[in-house]
Amino acid sequence: MSAVEASAADTALARPGTSRGVSGRVSFAEWLRHSGTMIRRNLLSIKADPEELMDVTIFPLIMTVLFTYVFGGAMKNSVNGNYLEFLVPGILAQMLTFGTMYTGIKLSNDFSKGVIDRFRSLPIARSAVLNGHIVAALMRLLIAAVITTASAVALGFRVHTSPLAFLAGIGVLMTLGLAISWVAVYIGSTAKTPQAVQGVGQLVLFPMMFASSIFAPTTTMPGWLQAFVKINPLTTAADSARALMIGGPAFHAVWVTLLWSAGLTAVFAPLAVRAYKRRS
Repeated sequence: MSAVEASAADTALARPGTSRGVSGRVSFAEWLRHSGTMIRRNLLSIKADPEELMDVTIFPLIMTVLFTYVFGGAMKNSVNGNYLEFLVPGILAQMLTFGTMYTGIKLSNDFSKGVIDRFRSLPIARSAVLNGHIVAALMRLLIAAVITTASAVALGFRVHTSPLAFLAGIGVLMTLGLAISWVAVYIGSTAKTPQAVQGVGQLVLFPMMFASSIFAPTTTMPGWLQAFVKINPLTTAADSARALMIGGPAFHAVWVTLLWSAGLTAVFAPLAVRAYKRRS
């Protein structure tokens, strides 16, 4: 966090009327204000350093171009002739889940630089810091979804359902992204360095990303691998997005993705909050 952002955050969080001790309770209105300040702080960080969006904007675009023009010719017979339409919903699923690891890296960076200690000395709700990271991450992913979709349309991608169905597809992916954000917060609160968070995230997500239906239909994979791929949440997320954006049966894939989202949130949200409280 830059000196300007730190000063702005300190000023916003230490207004008159919030002079109670750090351990004192805050009202709901104050909790909302504190959370809003933390969200603004994280968004200002993106504004000051636009490269923070590279992993959810430039990287998905590169993956889309490479896979479309390198593997598209070989894959077209397996995906009814249009690999781009098959790929783009999968890329959105990959981007809206893989990009959540940045939340853990950002939180770990705050711990390692002493920013969390600074916030702890202020009379603010402790949960406001986590709220700021989670909500800012979702807004970051929403911006990235718009950029990725616009880039895909420029390459020739078209939605064959309806605007409402397309938005529903983005909503399902964002729901899973929110759930995985709690996993990222847990890793960010337990790992010792931001580099460790990135390493653990890649170790977990890269196998899940490639052993899914994001880049290839599950029917093209060996039987022993299909057993894992079919239960992979990235597979159900990609299938949900395809059904809602291109067409086809969506109910099963959507409810399984939402079930994964609920399960991950139920398990990792309490673990993340506990780990954050222990460290802060």
